[in-house]
Amino acid sequence: MNTSQTGNENTGRGLEKCGKWRLLREIGRGAYGAVHLAQAPDGQCAAVKVCRRADVESERYARELRGVKLYMSVSASEGLVRMREVVEEDWGFYSVMALADDEFGRAKVSPGSYRPKTLAKVIDGEKALPLKECVQLGIALSEGLATLQRHHLLHRDIKPGNVVYIGGKPVLSDPGLLIEESEAASLVGTPGYVPPEKFTDPASDIYSLGLTLKAASFGRSIEELDKGPAQEADTQSPAFPAWWRILNKATDPVPSRRYQSAKALLKELKSLRTHMKAASLVRSWMLYVTIGAVLSLAAAYMMVSHREQNRLRGEIAPLKEFKGNIEENIEEAKRDAQWAALWIDSNPAYIYKDRVDWEIERVSATNETLGAELKMLINKVASLGDKHDARLAKIKSLHNTAREKMKKGLSDEKEFGQASRLKNENEMADKEIRSIYNKIFERLGVDR
Repeated sequence: MNTSQTGNENTGRGLEKCGKWRLLREIGRGAYGAVHLAQAPDGQCAAVKVCRRADVESERYARELRGVKLYMSVSASEGLVRMREVVEEDWGFYSVMALADDEFGRAKVSPGSYRPKTLAKVIDGEKALPLKECVQLGIALSEGLATLQRHHLLHRDIKPGNVVYIGGKPVLSDPGLLIEESEAASLVGTPGYVPPEKFTDPASDIYSLGLTLKAASFGRSIEELDKGPAQEADTQSPAFPAWWRILNKATDPVPSRRYQSAKALLKELKSLRTHMKAASLVRSWMLYVTIGAVLSLAAAYMMVSHREQNRLRGEIAPLKEFKGNIEENIEEAKRDAQWAALWIDSNPAYIYKDRVDWEIERVSATNETLGAELKMLINKVASLGDKHDARLAKIKSLHNTAREKMKKGLSDEKEFGQASRLKNENEMADKEIRSIYNKIFERLGVDR
């Protein structure tokens, strides 16, 4: 190929171009070579890593070249940086990869000020990341690692500095230490991120990934991870204990106790994400239910007797208690939401009672027969209302019993079934009450 150089043709020093890519500025350097911001004639930018034979010993050079060639054989995937080409030259080789986002979020790449956005720099700037962001980070990187593992490859150098953001998404980069599982045993890797057993199988990469996620979540450097989460860490999130268990399993010093594949880790992370979304939806739904119930109770409160005002005040306390309990456990919260639908209601028997009683007394003074008929109907409403209240009290009692059973890990299906049947009976009675009221108002000849 035609490579323009200003230095020694055999070493590749002073490179200005690699193929069509003009090297603008060095943006990173490692043990195996330097990464440059490069630009094609059409203005497209990329990251070009240059590895010279003269700069590294032959064994390490061969290992790097082999790693990038293996990576080129892997199909593009979420969580992995896209490699466009690997080209060998007399002086060594270069690899062309997608360019990371600008660290400061600038859409247009400025050669003089561009710096790649890496997870290491994000952690330095933001300290601990929010749990939601950490879980999504873990999912993205696990998906990339799972792709490598499907090809029986190990990465062997997962760390915050090798996680870059492209299009706003985190991906694994720097695949120079990639190797087949069958030949994995080695001492390579970044100190601190190398598992106790070194790199031998897929669980070894899980260890490095777990430490990377801990660094992001805890807001700590690799040297201080054993101190636990920093003050900025999102430890108050209800899902943090589950996240902590996942991280501890991923970084267990005993390989057999870790996740044995990225696929297994990915499954748990997605499950955690689902539970977090469900918890958010339940909290939102519960707020909606609480507000709706309070508004309904407030509307009814304005139309009922003093006795019923006191009763309705008592309805608000369980709502507040329920809202507090929902934060404790997502599974319990979801069940509580189902229970709430059974007992959050208002008895229609009391909505018009005061007004109807007065109207009946007025009519009875001039029409005893009609008055007696209406009194019989309103007495039936009162009877249905009392039974409604009794069933509601039973539903609440069943709910309390169910809570105690659930705390012991027992099923509440029996109580929930009974409560559901009582709820259905109340709904049927409510329809009858409203029908009777309609008849009363019709006989009175007044509008509701």
